[in-house]
Parts: sequence; C-alpha cells; structure tokens
Amino acid sequence: MKNKHRGTIIIVATIFLFSLFYSLPSTSIWDTAFGIISPAEQRAVPERLLEFSSLDDGKSALIKFQVDRMAEIFNLARNPASPDAVLNNVVDTARKVLVNRGVEARVVDPDYARGSVSLKVAGKTGEEARRLLAEAQLYAKLPLSIATLFPQAKITLGLDLKGGIDLVYQVDTDSVQENDNIADAVRRSVEIIRNRIDMYGIAEPTIKAQDGNRIRIQLPGVKDPERVKQLIQNTAMLQFHMVIDQALTADQLEPVNAETEILMMLPGNNRHQDIWFKLAARPEIAGRDLKFAKVAFDELGAPVVHLEFNAEGAARFAQVTGSHIGEQLAIVLDRKIHSAPTIQSRVTGGMAQITGGFTLEEAQNLAIVLRAGALPASLIALESRVVGPTLGQESIKAGWSAGIVGTLLVLSFMAMFYRFCGTLANAAVLFNTLIIFAVLVFFGGTLTLPGIAGLILTVGMAVDANVIIFERIKEEYRAGKTVRAAINAGFDRAFSCIIDSNVTTLLTVVILYFFGSGPIRGFATTLGVGLIANVFTAIVCVRLALALYYTDDRAGSLSI
Repeated sequence: MKNKHRGTIIIVATIFLFSLFYSLPSTSIWDTAFGIISPAEQRAVPERLLEFSSLDDGKSALIKFQVDRMAEIFNLARNPASPDAVLNNVVDTARKVLVNRGVEARVVDPDYARGSVSLKVAGKTGEEARRLLAEAQLYAKLPLSIATLFPQAKITLGLDLKGGIDLVYQVDTDSVQENDNIADAVRRSVEIIRNRIDMYGIAEPTIKAQDGNRIRIQLPGVKDPERVKQLIQNTAMLQFHMVIDQALTADQLEPVNAETEILMMLPGNNRHQDIWFKLAARPEIAGRDLKFAKVAFDELGAPVVHLEFNAEGAARFAQVTGSHIGEQLAIVLDRKIHSAPTIQSRVTGGMAQITGGFTLEEAQNLAIVLRAGALPASLIALESRVVGPTLGQESIKAGWSAGIVGTLLVLSFMAMFYRFCGTLANAAVLFNTLIIFAVLVFFGGTLTLPGIAGLILTVGMAVDANVIIFERIKEEYRAGKTVRAAINAGFDRAFSCIIDSNVTTLLTVVILYFFGSGPIRGFATTLGVGLIANVFTAIVCVRLALALYYTDDRAGSLSI
C-alpha cells in the first residue's frame, strides 16, 4: 500500500518540511534557541569577546562589545559589511532589549579604531549584567551551524500589528534638475531613501512610488518618527568651496557676481555669532566623489563625521589642498557651511572631517545620508500617520484571541462529530495554517490585521471542504460499500464541489488583490494562499492519511 502512495508521501513530506523550515524562524522557539541577532552578527561580535565589569562600587556595570575582524561578514568578495555598522547594530539591539526590560542602559566609550563599544547599565553589577544579557537571548544556546540550515527570513508584520509610521512625500518638481525628468527623479529618490532606511536599521520597510511624483513610506516598529523624517528629507548635497572672504554680516561681503556666492555658517547661538562667507561659486569637490562616511570622535570627545573619497576625489582633494595652502576650504552641506578649516598642508589619502557641534544622533544621521547619496530633488511632506506599538499589540492580541477561540471551537466540533476522521481534518487545518505562514515568509509577504481575518476565514473554509468529503463518505458507507470503496467514492463525489467553491472564491480574491490596496491586499493574500493550501490538504493529505490508515486489518469499520 505504501509503495502505491510513495510519490504522494514524498510530495506531502516535502511541503511539510518546507512549511516547517520557513515558519520556525518566526517563532519564539527560534529566538530562544538561536538568539535575537542574526547568526552573521553573532559571529562578527561574538559572545566570547564580551567583557563585563562593575563601576562606581557596584552601582553600575559596563558591558564591552568587541568585533572579530576575521568574521566572514567582513571578508566577503562582494559587499563586505562595515565593522562599525555591525557593531553599532548589535550594541543598539542589546540596549533596546535591556531598556524594554526596565533597565537603564546607554552607549559609552565607542572606540571604532579598536573595534569596541560599551554599554553602561545603571544599578547593576558586572555579574548581574552578565545574567541580564543571557536572559535577553541575544546569542544562541544551540550551535549556529544548525541555524544555517534554515532560511533567515521571518514573517513581516504590518503597521497595524507592529506599530510605526506611514509617510507620504511629494517630489518637488521645481527642484528637479533641468537634465532630469520627474519619473527618473522619483525612481532615484526611492532608491536613495531605501538605502538610508536600510543603513538606519529599520526592518521590513515598504517604500514605493505612487500617483506620479508621490512616494509612500511605511516603517513598522519605528519609535522615533521625527528622527526618521529628518533622515528621509535631508537632501545631503555635499560640496567643498574655496573661501574668498568672511564677515559678521552678509552686507559686508557685497557685491557678488556669477563666480561667487554668499552663505551663512550654521546660525549663531549663545556661544558664537553668525558668520557669513563669500565662496567661489564652482565647487572644488562634490559629494559624488565620496566613498564612505562614518561617525568618529575628535580629541575632545565630540562627535564628528569622517569622510573618505574615491581615487578620483582623493587626487582632486590633494591637488586643491596643495595649491591653496593658507586659504580656507568651506565644507557645504545642503547650502549650509558646517566648517571652513584653513589648509595647513597638502592632504593626501583622500580623508576629510566635518565638525559642527553635532550630537551623536545628528552625526549618525549625517553619516547615513552622505553614504546613501544626495536626493535628486527636495521632498514635500503630504501625510504623516503614526500607529502606536500599543495599538499594534492590542490588535495582535485581539486578532489572535479571536482566531484561537474560533479555531478551538471548530476543531472540537470536528473531533466530536466526525471522531477519527475529524481528528485528521483538524491536523489538515493546522497544516494549512503552517503552509500559509511559510508562503508569506518565502515571498516576503506582510501579515496585517485583515490578513489575520483572512486566515481565520481560511480555517472555516478548510473545515467546510472536509465536512463535504466526510458527508459524502458517510452516504456511500451507509449505502453498503466497503470502507475503502466508500472513502474513494466520497472523495470523487466531493471533488467537483470543492473545486467549484474554492475557484469562485479565488476569483473574488484575485479581484480584491489587483483592485484593492493595503489592508485589502493583506486579506486577499492570506485568503488566496489558504484556499490553494486548502485544496491540497483536504483532497491530497486527508485522503492519503485515510488510505494509509484503513489497510486490510482496519477496513472493517469506519470511525466517522
């Protein structure tokens, strides 16, 4: 009998393993076994290099994270990761986890040259900090080699479940360069915004162009919307201009001509006055020659931004500094002068530095936008909607509560009314749900609250298919047929009815998906995948299970 169904068994087993492999990384079991941070990051900032120490007579603790520069992620042939970026991401994840557990933690002593950053944990000793970090489940308890067998993708939660911000911007057509068209400016803006968001570290962003010159940005899990808005809208046009003259007012620098321009340094405050500069209109070096930008600290511990130019930019920088010794070179970002140092000697190696009284966050944002590149046009904010994480958690709780209660009631009914066959149907329903989650992960789909509604509806339709099959089997069995004959006849009679009902519903799902948007698509996606999985689990899996169970020695009576 098993030889007869060998092909079907292989197909069902393959789909089950596929569903299990793609669903498991999205469960809490995965985080407990393999840690919250990714396996690549765990190897780059390994647990064995962590150092714990007590400060202030045990009133606070210091956790020192260190980079292993020999890790594979830093030595890839293409697109190797930045040690500084990986280190910052790991430390920030640890900080957030500790803060969410009610522990005060802040970043201190960043030393990127030596590859280390520390967290200061208030009110804890070094040993207590060690235990806290172990409880935070950042690192794997099982060998990471096991984790590499599984896909690293996880289920994506929508804004209504995870919280976050929904932004709509419009590309300012007046700021588009003459040699660009609007469509190209929108496309490039989307790419640059995506690069900035990726560098900032927001998971599962949705960034797409719509309605001509509009861009919609959905960022789940964001807790600092103002910082993200500033990061997105910063055009980041970097230029280096030679300084012709400077004064305390713009009037003192008049007149100007086509070869000069007047710009103000950052506005004055209680520490310094406004300073105005007359600059050469033509920049000596532009941001397109920039290779990399990162946050560093000067000799006084103040945040600065280090710049590194490509080969062409480095050669140009050396030429400019060599021929203008004793003169000032203004570093201009978005038409504002951040600093205007005096050239002391010819600078080789293509390195420069932007200072300007930055906070650490401002310096990090500036480094991000410089690395991602300048926007081709200005953005106008049209809409900003914030979904609080509390609302998202309440939605998840309410949705899952409804789903669990409804599913348990349905499964209990099937088990009591159809006995053994009902238990098989329940297993098929659970398999159906597993397939839906796996497909969403595999194709990068997003689970929303309407998606959960579609999932619950799928459970009902899956049970409906099994009810039709079992009723047909009961009719055939009561008519005097043997158990196996009744099973075969029942499935044959129910097949056309199940296909008809699922296909007509699937047509409606297709219409909802292509003509709907946002939440409607989420509902259509889970329902559509569930319908296809329903046909497979009801007609193939349940039939296979009944055929394997009711062999010759069990074919005397039917538990239905």
